[in-house]
Amino acid sequence: MAPVAPARRGGMVSIAHVPMALSTQGSTLLTVAQSIIDASGPSGIVSKAVLSDNRDVSLQQAELLYVDYTRNCPREWFNKRELALDIAAGFLGLQRRWHGRLYDPAIEAVATTRADVTLLYEGHYASATLPRWERVRKNSRIVLYCHNPLSRTYSSRELNRLLSYADVVAFCADHLRVSAESRLGGKLPARFMTVHNGVDPLFQPSASPLSGDAEPFTVVFAGVTTPHKGTHLVLEAVDLASRKVDRPIRAQIIGSHSYGHGEADLTDYEQGLRAKAARMHAPVEFLPFLSKAELSVRLRAATVACLPSQWAEGLPLIALESMASGLPVITSDSVGMTEAVGDAGLIVQGGDPEGMADAIVRLAESESELTAASNRSLARAGDFTWERVATTFASLGA
Repeated sequence: MAPVAPARRGGMVSIAHVPMALSTQGSTLLTVAQSIIDASGPSGIVSKAVLSDNRDVSLQQAELLYVDYTRNCPREWFNKRELALDIAAGFLGLQRRWHGRLYDPAIEAVATTRADVTLLYEGHYASATLPRWERVRKNSRIVLYCHNPLSRTYSSRELNRLLSYADVVAFCADHLRVSAESRLGGKLPARFMTVHNGVDPLFQPSASPLSGDAEPFTVVFAGVTTPHKGTHLVLEAVDLASRKVDRPIRAQIIGSHSYGHGEADLTDYEQGLRAKAARMHAPVEFLPFLSKAELSVRLRAATVACLPSQWAEGLPLIALESMASGLPVITSDSVGMTEAVGDAGLIVQGGDPEGMADAIVRLAESESELTAASNRSLARAGDFTWERVATTFASLGA
């Protein structure tokens, strides 16, 4: 029998956020957690957060519970043998020895505090720990909060068993929910729901009119600079577009291969991006990951966002933030990107550079098309708020 939802105590609901173990400051899931926490205060929701004690991380406006994840993961990663044994154990219906126990310190921390709802953020293998959250479940609704596809190493039988230990499985995008339901054959062991990501109110359009023909047309990319994000495709598209129009066009690449890394430790791929940029007709500026405040300023100063993701995103924050900044978004037909931008985006199959270049040229040559695309982005972004996310999760524990 599923646990009964805890009653609202003292007129307030408390949420315990458990981001991915060993997360670093600025990582996507910590950003999501902070956004929900920021939106929780005005709604009267009490926030708590479990964080790794060796990552120099923090979340504002929340009671912080620091734990030692290295207790069951001393190297801070698991080797191939351990991962293979985990998969074999899961296939046999057993607990995964390594990932299955990784969150034990977090479970102990949440058990010592009051939380009506526990948000367990699924980044990689958090779902493997669900059976061990049973000790918390009698006092708190356990919500597995999925931002990526559930690992393919889970068989449908193991997935069914693991998810039965959650009260709710929430997905940040419909396509993630539909995929999980399909893998389970439509027989759901817990309540499934979609809770779309929000967009921080910090991201606003520029107060000045869209730049005229004399101003550089700035195509911005922000995110992890890796092949699966298609950063190289942005450069190819900008180079092609810059050769087709008289208006000056430039590219701005914001990010690195991992959070906290910069020019001192570029990957071969990132070095290749810079070599490609040096040969381009259009100028390219490379910037590291920025704070939300700094990113919002850069987006307001840009003209178009180009996000040709090459994989099945969840519901990418940068797409929502770009639209909220009034930028037309040129993107690939990656399922997460298309769900985010909807009819507002300029979608190019596969993120083909020629197709994206054509979209850039159309917008660069027509102020009316640029304005219309910007207005569509702003209208679309209004559908996504973190207040809605926070109150939706709080309602599960009310």
